Amino acid sequence: MAENIISTIFDDMKQLEDNYPELPGVKSFDLHKKHLFYGRIDDEGDAIFLDNTDNIKQIESGKTSTHLAFDFVCKVFSDLKKNIRSAANKGYFPKGGLYPANLTVHRSWTRGNVDENYNRYLNNLYTRFVDSYLSADRRFEKVKNFRDFVREFLNFSLRTIKYFPVTRTGYLTSAHCSPYASGLMIEIQSVQHGPTIKAKVDKYIEDENGNVNGEFLFFVNEVKKFGFMVDKNAPWRLVFNLASGQKNKQLDPDDLKGGQLYMDKFAASFENVFKTYYRKAYLDELVSLRNQMFSLYESFYLQFSTYESLKYITDETGKCNATKIFTERKDREPMGMFSSIASDITGVEDIYELQKRELEFWLKIILKLRMSETTTHHNLHRFKFLLKDVTQHFRLFGLDAALKKINDLTKGYHVTNFLVRGDYWYGLSKKEYQEKQLLVSKELDDPSLVQYSLTGTKNIR
Repeated sequence: MAENIISTIFDDMKQLEDNYPELPGVKSFDLHKKHLFYGRIDDEGDAIFLDNTDNIKQIESGKTSTHLAFDFVCKVFSDLKKNIRSAANKGYFPKGGLYPANLTVHRSWTRGNVDENYNRYLNNLYTRFVDSYLSADRRFEKVKNFRDFVREFLNFSLRTIKYFPVTRTGYLTSAHCSPYASGLMIEIQSVQHGPTIKAKVDKYIEDENGNVNGEFLFFVNEVKKFGFMVDKNAPWRLVFNLASGQKNKQLDPDDLKGGQLYMDKFAASFENVFKTYYRKAYLDELVSLRNQMFSLYESFYLQFSTYESLKYITDETGKCNATKIFTERKDREPMGMFSSIASDITGVEDIYELQKRELEFWLKIILKLRMSETTTHHNLHRFKFLLKDVTQHFRLFGLDAALKKINDLTKGYHVTNFLVRGDYWYGLSKKEYQEKQLLVSKELDDPSLVQYSLTGTKNIR
């Protein structure tokens, strides 16, 4: 039964792709294939999320429920709604058709769209981790503190990480993240997706004679004027085209049309929209992951503050060779300063050095997770090599540079930039740069400063 349903879904998707009409001068949106990460990666291939909710406004919909989108998208939709209503009143657009003459919003961006959904997603992973993984082979006994918890959660995650990413960057670029997180999509009809989706799409596209529906043709051409595209897999979904009017603007900066006409009113353009409306996910990856692990361990500790451990006692009198097995109840360590990680580092008393070492611990975890999420080929030797490079970047240029290094290694969307090293590279003179690089290299190779161990660094493939 399940196989038949899956086969039907894929057959329908293939037919939709093959039979979708090619409309002259109209750019169609394809969420399933071509535009999967639209609004979730920027023009440099980096995962992004909405940075400032001040740019999010309520859409004028005529419904009591609150629907939100970017400020310029709201303005566009308001004018489109008026235009469609006017066209219907003049007889250019049929009333009572599949597309309503009075456009309303049924789905769009919601407040907390990414953060809340990501939290919920990780909590589901946590439930599987506790109920399935820790319950087997007495793994509960291995978790004595926060550090043990992170290690075991990492070991658990690496088993299925290709399909269930852990980092927020991985989540944003996966099917688990809602495409509405972009702030650029609006659904104007409430239609259930599923095995019968093709029949529903066909109703919008074709008339009774199998030709392109005149209502559909009018609608896609009309929304294009306002910078919207229609999703070919869901004709009731409108997607704002950030590049709309871009070519026209390049020819004549004063002649604004399409989506750019509206973006210009909010000082937005195709060139700056990703920098002003979004934030690169990798910049907050360490804080995000660390806080998530803190939260999960707090939940774990509240539920399982103690654990049972097996104790083996052998009869030393020689009268009996049997070994007796007892169970004893032990206390787990609560969350402590520096997450019980840096405190494990011996011979380091300076608080700033401890903080640095803790950050390096999390960089190590992020590197492993991102390489595994993106199936970036690595073995133990290569991992250590790349980790050394990332750590060097951190000590030379700071946390953001190290996170960018990890992101560039694993994002899979490499952009070629022709950079020239001038007199001041990374803000340092050439001599200062070389001296600092030499110092860091010595520090990395110093046996007394060897990085603390972390299990789960083997390639899982």
